[in-house]
Amino acid sequence: MKFVSWPPLFHEKMIELIQQNKFEDFKEALKNSEDLQIHEYIYDILNDQKVEINDESFSPYGYQIEFLEGLQLFKALEKSEISPDYLKQFSNLLVHLAFLMSAHVQSLAGEAMSQGAYLTDLGHVYRFKVYPEIRDGIQEFMDLLQTRPDEAKAVANLAAAKAKVSSSIGNILEKHEIGEDMLQFAEHFQNVGETEMAARIYQGIMNDFECESVKLSSGIIPEARHVDDRTEKEIEIFSKAKAKFEKLTGQKVQEPNRVHIKENQQHQDVAESVVPAAPSQPQEPLQPQKPNSSESSTPPQSSRPGLLNKIKRIFGKN
Repeated sequence: MKFVSWPPLFHEKMIELIQQNKFEDFKEALKNSEDLQIHEYIYDILNDQKVEINDESFSPYGYQIEFLEGLQLFKALEKSEISPDYLKQFSNLLVHLAFLMSAHVQSLAGEAMSQGAYLTDLGHVYRFKVYPEIRDGIQEFMDLLQTRPDEAKAVANLAAAKAKVSSSIGNILEKHEIGEDMLQFAEHFQNVGETEMAARIYQGIMNDFECESVKLSSGIIPEARHVDDRTEKEIEIFSKAKAKFEKLTGQKVQEPNRVHIKENQQHQDVAESVVPAAPSQPQEPLQPQKPNSSESSTPPQSSRPGLLNKIKRIFGKN
């Protein structure tokens, strides 16, 4: 099976009809469409038929293009004279589709990981290619719904769906990108009253965005200094999660004594320039940084420590 860089969409003519508020012609175009299942469901909604979807409503191989097509039509319908009730039904349908899509991606990623590989490397095996741009589509839909009333739960579900996708393709994303999606996930769950879940996510982010030397430390020497090799963006993700966790729970998080590698190098350079014959001796023990397991030949999930496994525990079997 040959993959293209981006799936084709079929909405151009339909969008023209929506923009002209020619809904009868639009329904006729939907009725005659043989391309996508999403067209049939929109047709049913516009004909006042109750629409409910489940795992068998769409082909898993078409989840992404069905969602992207639906998103483009939703964006056009939102600016049209369509009944608000129809639009609400359609948005509910797209939210459910996004969650089905993300659950399928997560499931395949888990299967690939059990074989010591990434889903992005085994697309030909599963006949399923994850388009990284799908994350942008989910985010765009979230941003649209956030401007509408009574959509907080829908937005929270979309945030969860995006986090699932991101954690499933973490090997082709920057670590901070996954962290940002996890923060968003926690924030929106907190907004709908799921405070216990939000606290768990914030705590998980802190664990995953702690520096490696702290993770590998025994903690026997509390005053030990730890080499901090995190990027500024990763430190920012940690700090945001910590602040939100503390505010939400009222608990104070005690942080270890870290020395960032840049700061440590600057101190060393200054000391060597002043007293070149006498190497600087730290007053406190500096916790050595052990080799990162992601550089070994172990299964690839170690390159994103804990994120995928953690999000699986959070979502369960959904």
